[in-house]
Amino acid sequence: MSVNWQPVQYDSLPLPHEKWGARVVAGFEFSGSEILVDAGCGTGRDAQLALSRLPEGNIIGLDASPSMRVAFQQRFSGDGQVSVLAANLDEPWPVTDGSVDAVMSVAAFHWIPDHSRVWSHAATALKPGGVIRVDAGGAGNLTRLLAAVDEVGATPLLPSWHYAGVDETLGHLRAAGLEPVTVELRQTPTQFDDDLVYADYLRSIVLHRLTEIQRMQVASIMADRVVDYVRLEVEAVKPSD
Repeated sequence: MSVNWQPVQYDSLPLPHEKWGARVVAGFEFSGSEILVDAGCGTGRDAQLALSRLPEGNIIGLDASPSMRVAFQQRFSGDGQVSVLAANLDEPWPVTDGSVDAVMSVAAFHWIPDHSRVWSHAATALKPGGVIRVDAGGAGNLTRLLAAVDEVGATPLLPSWHYAGVDETLGHLRAAGLEPVTVELRQTPTQFDDDLVYADYLRSIVLHRLTEIQRMQVASIMADRVVDYVRLEVEAVKPSD
């Protein structure tokens, strides 16, 4: 199920995604000249943070959403270090095999039903010795929210998210030829302090296809405005030859 993302609205909301992206970027040990792929790059917020640590490097953003790619291009207009390409992450990536030093992805992999394919494509893109760091929704993510959606009879309107666990992810990494460094689930519950911002979050970020009445019903069930995020955090390395 595709989503018509609204980049301006996405960037205007106080989302926990910013902290997740900062956490992913901070974990890299860049020398400053690496080629980095941002898989599911969105508006480029995380790429902009990474670019500050790559004064002589390059970033290639990959995203399936035309509106997000436009926003990414606008953010980096005129910057020759950064480019963006159309890509479905579960299909072969439009980068040369074995050409990139690092891959990062924030809040994207759980949109892909078959994780074995995306890990395989990442491994193919990486040079030997290359590193991948990923944040995604993990097993147990949004359990309360999804129960509330089910209570109002709107589950068929949700995307087909796949929240992988540790054992499943370890299996995919090893099958792709990647060496796991860290694979863990981290609970990161997030509270929205304002009813209007919370409603906008539900409308723009997670419950796109629900009617406004259904979203109001979900918000009423979850009146504490706490979203029960669980993040799957992964770091892996492509072994050197």
